[in-house]
Amino acid sequence: MMKIIDHATVPRGRTLTKCGLFLFLLLVITQPLSALNGAKTGLLLWFNTVLPTLLPFIILSNFIIRFQVTDYICRIFSPLFKRLFRISDLGCYPIIIGILSGYPMGAKTCADLIKEGLLSREEGQYIMILVGNASYMFLTSFLAISSLHVPGQKYQLLLLIYLSSLLSATIYRIRANQLRKKQQRKEKQLSLDSIYATSLPEETPLSMTTVDHCILDGFTTITKVGGYIIMFSVLAQIFLVLFSSFGFLRYLLLGSLEITTGIYLVCASSMNLTQKIVLSITITSFGGLSSLAQVGSVIENSGLSLKTYFKYKILTGILAFFIIIIYVIIR
Repeated sequence: MMKIIDHATVPRGRTLTKCGLFLFLLLVITQPLSALNGAKTGLLLWFNTVLPTLLPFIILSNFIIRFQVTDYICRIFSPLFKRLFRISDLGCYPIIIGILSGYPMGAKTCADLIKEGLLSREEGQYIMILVGNASYMFLTSFLAISSLHVPGQKYQLLLLIYLSSLLSATIYRIRANQLRKKQQRKEKQLSLDSIYATSLPEETPLSMTTVDHCILDGFTTITKVGGYIIMFSVLAQIFLVLFSSFGFLRYLLLGSLEITTGIYLVCASSMNLTQKIVLSITITSFGGLSSLAQVGSVIENSGLSLKTYFKYKILTGILAFFIIIIYVIIR
């Protein structure tokens, strides 16, 4: 007997996704030249910059986690990081990777540690929000020096971006603690200390199978990242043509899709330096939907919530906007 589908029961999110994909297809069909140029730009960005930068980090990080080298790294940084961020010893490692490599490596490292039983889901979510930024080199070299041309302010801008992420992550932790306490009043649960006291798994023996797995996982991850970069570059290039007369709104829209394109357009515009700094820092702190998709592709089956991450990245962008406004007023 044929099963009748009640369309009223279809989740609204799934319907919106289908409509968005159909609209994307129409845009590609009606704007083939823009789609082609966007695909070329995204492919070159991935091949020339992202691939050689991130792939070695991903493979090396896989080795470090699989063979538990994280213990030695965390012993160096844990005395400082535990006081600053109130995290466990192993929580130091994804923070270091996130600062050096940017997204999605911070989120992927959190997901890998959770899957290995070395990090709690709640702490992983907190750290993922905390380090959900572009890499240190991107923020200082590309944003401050190459785009905004303010090399003397690169560390100030860097600290402002990190401060907005820290505030957002702290708000998440406070909210998570409140929800946990409310749940603990209803039923008995393990304390937070017992969650962090998870016994370490046995060290993985060195074998070619393990090495192959680490390398293949690295190529799988970097291929996913490349796919999202190309897809959002196509969308950004099409919107660049369609919304050419929208002025300020166009910069905000393109920046919310892909931050590299958004920053480039902002800094190439006729706005004054103060406006460029405010808009660029806000766009960078949010991260764009391209980075959101990249993060979502590397946290599958880890228990981490992309929806929660997205909400707090919006909050991070809002906080960054007000923080940078205060900065440009008092500087």
